[in-house]
Amino acid sequence: MDKNNNYESAIYHALRPALGLLVLCQALDELALDTDAVLVATHLTRDFLETPGALIRREQEIAFIEHVLASNPRADLAFRVGLRYHYGAFGVWGLALTSSENLIQAFEVAHEFIELTHSFAGLELKLDGDIATVEVHADYPAGPVRNFVIERDLVITLIIAAEAAGRRLPVIDVEISLPRPDYAAELERMAGVQIQWAAEHTRAHIHREELLKPLPQANPITWSACVRQCRDLIAQQHGERPFEIRLRQLIAESHFAGIKVVCRRLGVSERTLRRQLRDEGHSAPGAG
Repeated sequence: MDKNNNYESAIYHALRPALGLLVLCQALDELALDTDAVLVATHLTRDFLETPGALIRREQEIAFIEHVLASNPRADLAFRVGLRYHYGAFGVWGLALTSSENLIQAFEVAHEFIELTHSFAGLELKLDGDIATVEVHADYPAGPVRNFVIERDLVITLIIAAEAAGRRLPVIDVEISLPRPDYAAELERMAGVQIQWAAEHTRAHIHREELLKPLPQANPITWSACVRQCRDLIAQQHGERPFEIRLRQLIAESHFAGIKVVCRRLGVSERTLRRQLRDEGHSAPGAG
C-alpha cells in the first residue's frame, strides 16, 4: 500500500470524540426514548460516554446510530439532536471558529479539523465571484444513517455559523437532499428562507461579502492557540506521540531553520535528538 493510501486508512480508522453519542443519548432522554438497549447492543456505557475526552471507533458510532434509528423511529430526531448543539459543545474546535477573523476563515478551520467533531459529513466552502456555496456532504452510503447525519449536521452548521457571526446568516437559498418532512417549517424559520427539498445537493448560497465581515469575537491570539491545539488533538487521535507533535510544531515555527535551532528550542543535544528520531523510525531535520 502506498503512503497516500496509508494516510487515508489512518484517517478512516482514527478514533473519534464520543461527544456525538453523548448528545444523542441526552436528546433521547429529553424525548423520553430508550437508550439502555442501544448502549447494551453496542457494548458502550453511559459512564464511558460522559468521560471527558472519551474516544470511540468510527464503526461504533455508526452502529450506535443504526440501533437508535431502528428502535426509535421518530421522524424529527436528527433535527432535535442538532438543536442541542452550540459552539461551546465542541471545545477548542468551537472556540477556533468563533475567534476566527471572518466566516471564510471559520469554515476553513471547520473543514481542516472536522475530525475533532463526531461528524461524518464534510463541510466544503466554494467561492465563485460574489456568491459563496457552503455544502454538506455525508461520508456514508445512502440510507437512514446518511439522512440522519445530513440533517443533524446542517442544523448544527446553521446554529454555529449564526453564533460565530452574532446574527442569523442572510442566505440566498438552501437546498437539502432529503424529502420534505412534516416539520419543514421549523427548519425554514431557522434558515430564514424557503428550502428546496429533495435536491441533488445539501448546500446554501450566500453573498461573499457576508462571509468577509469581521466576527464579533475575532481574536488572532486565541485563534492561533486554538489551531495549534486542534493540530495536537488530531495527531493524538491518529496515535502520534506527543514528542512527534512538538517536534513538528518547532520545525514549522523555526521556519525550517535546521536541527540546531530545533535542538535549542527542545533543550536537547543534536546527538540525543537524532538518536530519538532514529529509535522512532524518523529522520532528523536538515543541519542548517
